[in-house]
Amino acid sequence: MDDDIPAQERAEILQIRLNRAERALQEAETALEARMRDLYQANQELSQRESDLAERLEIESRHLLRAQATAKMATIFGQKGKPFTASRAANDLLGLPQDDEPMLEKLVAALHPLDASRIMRSGLDFFRKMPPGIDHVFEHRIRRYDTREVRWLRWSIRRERATETTPAITLGTVQDFTERRADARQVQALQYRAERRVRELDKLSQELAAEQRKTEQALETRTRFITEMAHAIRTPLNSLTGGIELLSDKVHRDDADFAVVQEANEQLTLIANRLLEEAGGEQRPADIAAGPSPVARETGDGRAVEPGQKLRVLLAEDTESNRYVIEAMLGGMGCDVTSVGDGAEAVERVRREGFDLVLMDVMMPLMTGEEATQAIRALPGPASRTPIVGITAHSLQAERERLLSAGMTACLAKPIRRDALETALQTARIVGQNYQAVQARFDHELFQRAFLDLPAAYRERMRDAARKDIGQYSTAVLKAIEAKDDEQLSRAAHTLKGVSLNVGAVGIVEELTRFREAYGSRGDPSPDPLRQEIAASLLAIDDLYRALIEGNQ
Repeated sequence: MDDDIPAQERAEILQIRLNRAERALQEAETALEARMRDLYQANQELSQRESDLAERLEIESRHLLRAQATAKMATIFGQKGKPFTASRAANDLLGLPQDDEPMLEKLVAALHPLDASRIMRSGLDFFRKMPPGIDHVFEHRIRRYDTREVRWLRWSIRRERATETTPAITLGTVQDFTERRADARQVQALQYRAERRVRELDKLSQELAAEQRKTEQALETRTRFITEMAHAIRTPLNSLTGGIELLSDKVHRDDADFAVVQEANEQLTLIANRLLEEAGGEQRPADIAAGPSPVARETGDGRAVEPGQKLRVLLAEDTESNRYVIEAMLGGMGCDVTSVGDGAEAVERVRREGFDLVLMDVMMPLMTGEEATQAIRALPGPASRTPIVGITAHSLQAERERLLSAGMTACLAKPIRRDALETALQTARIVGQNYQAVQARFDHELFQRAFLDLPAAYRERMRDAARKDIGQYSTAVLKAIEAKDDEQLSRAAHTLKGVSLNVGAVGIVEELTRFREAYGSRGDPSPDPLRQEIAASLLAIDDLYRALIEGNQ
């Protein structure tokens, strides 16, 4: 029956049992500790009483007898050739009147039938076989004379040999320890119960660990399958989408046949995304997502690429159709493109040649995009700081975080959109090899108001325009800084502040203000913090749009 329960649910059931067992164990341990404290306190009190009695034995015998009665204890004494005598407290133990003579015969008569034979044999052995000078302990039951209640007595008896001056004597104590014995048995039962709970807990922990391993293996197999399916579906879909975008520049906008193809492609993309999201639990993020990069171990000499200069782009893609489409898109954007078919060749080309940007497919033979990125980051010199944008068919956030941790500057999701590719190129153009990922600073309320106040049909246009304007005027600001053109810097900075505030990009405004203040006082501050904030803001616009705007449409 358990085999019909899903692994995850079975693990949850076992976790509930484990929690229940832990609570029971804690309760048992708490009760045990409380009982042990009580017993310890009682023993301490009893020991104190016994010590006081011993010290005052000779001078306060009446007080001693009263203390014996309180402690349910009596003393016995025997001398060879004479009968045994006991203190008056023995009457309290046996349930006899105080005026009765506490004789040994009365104690023997009170023995419980189940213990009578055994304790009589033990008494004979005490005198015949057991060594003298040692305390010997005996325990047995009696029936009180008054109530016929069964009580437990404990004897501690010592036999001393005769000397030249003293005869052989027998002396000891007898105590009613019924309550203490019950407490000890209860403590023992609690200990056994606790041990049993611990064994059950260990067993449940082992079962839970086994189920967790099964679940992890199942999830790993499922994730691997979804990743392979995402690559198999989105790779050709990327070629189709890119090809349609390339054809859109050549086909008339009013062409009905081409419009049908575009709509069919959009529907196919939505269906593929929905299938993969349902199958793999994907939450499709923005097409380009930036993250922390371990590149910034040294400052480097890389400079931003001038607006009129061609970007040198290395494309690492093993699928020929995808390679063709992306090459064409990059060529249309004015890039100088070099293509390779695997990760190992990409590492070698980056090592030998200088590139402004690497577009790295994640799933490639010989060396994956992730492995190639790590190898590039390990290269000496400026090559290790080359911006790397990963191209992945999988949109699981965990995979993106893993790729970014491996050293990628950002990730593009297949099918690649032209505007997302333009953003990646724009970022590389602005910051060059000095890119260090920072957390973009946005006023979310301003960002939402900028878009939600518009009709839904105009919001994507507003996003694209904001991204384009920030990139354009940022380039103008950085160019003016490079040329030390104060007038041009003032005009471009004023415009950049306006377009940044329109969408709540307060980080750009703050860095720009900080730079202008330092520029006026020191004359030659570094523009690198401004470059990093601009790059982070460009990369974050799509993420914020999807998170804050698309859900409200």
